[in-house]
Amino acid sequence: MNKPLFAFFLAAIAFSGCRKQVGGYDRPDFDPQPTLNAVLQQGQPVWAQVSFARCLDSVHPAPCTDAEVLLYVDGQLAERLQHEGEGIYMGETHAEALHEYACKVVIPGYDTLFAQTEMPGTPLVTGVEIMENATVDDEGRPCPAFMITFKTDPHQNLYYCSNIYASFLNEYYDDETHAYLGHSSQSGTMNVSINTDDPVLLNEGSDRLLFSNEIINDTTYTMKVNAWFSSYGWGGQHTGGVIVRTGEVVVRLHGLSESAYRYLKSKKEAYEELDAYTNLFLGVITPVNLYSNVENGKGVFAAIAPMTCDTIFINPED
Repeated sequence: MNKPLFAFFLAAIAFSGCRKQVGGYDRPDFDPQPTLNAVLQQGQPVWAQVSFARCLDSVHPAPCTDAEVLLYVDGQLAERLQHEGEGIYMGETHAEALHEYACKVVIPGYDTLFAQTEMPGTPLVTGVEIMENATVDDEGRPCPAFMITFKTDPHQNLYYCSNIYASFLNEYYDDETHAYLGHSSQSGTMNVSINTDDPVLLNEGSDRLLFSNEIINDTTYTMKVNAWFSSYGWGGQHTGGVIVRTGEVVVRLHGLSESAYRYLKSKKEAYEELDAYTNLFLGVITPVNLYSNVENGKGVFAAIAPMTCDTIFINPED
């Protein structure tokens, strides 16, 4: 039996075992926990979801439909968000960069929820270059690195996340006769840097493209992202002295509020524990303490400034 299929059966056994009812077990009472979740996006209307966290066998949280949700901008009351259904409250205020946003939620019978965050500025990518043969993947195939230069401010605590899409077609020609030999193709969407040696990513303790400017002491920084590709293709004799590459690279760099950064970081750390795979099959569940900045409740109130770098075309055909 091959390993993937064997792992599948192990998982099926583990999950079926976890679903068996334990005799004589009395499930402890669980008081619903008020929860506030919102991700403000630059240029978009402010919204919030208010609900109640429930016990483990509940598939969905219970929406709160009778809350008073108040939005504050830079410490001043801006508006009362209107309930649109299913615990979603919408406003007319559009989130703007470098402003402070706060949300106060009054729910009958519960302490008032309160959370605040700052809308970050839009990141500015000033250059993207390709470094050939920067590393190798798990199969020993050479992979390039993307050198991404962006502006930052060492006098502010700034937070970012990024993902990259790349698609290359490499054509090979004899270096003497210039005869066509063959081609190879590579493509993939990545939010990690394999075999990372970038100081900023190493400082984060992760290869994922979620980082801060904590150790950046200049107004610009060039991050080295070692690329990997999920799709390959070959045709003909894909070796030769002359390589003509065409393709494109799209770099997306997003500015995050501190709350968004800390929530995403805690989420990734929770699912990247060294024993997470073993615990899955043993049926052992370690409590996950995700970051929350909501006073008197659960959830996260965060903000994001999305940015898409212009597509970079490599040797485009006329």
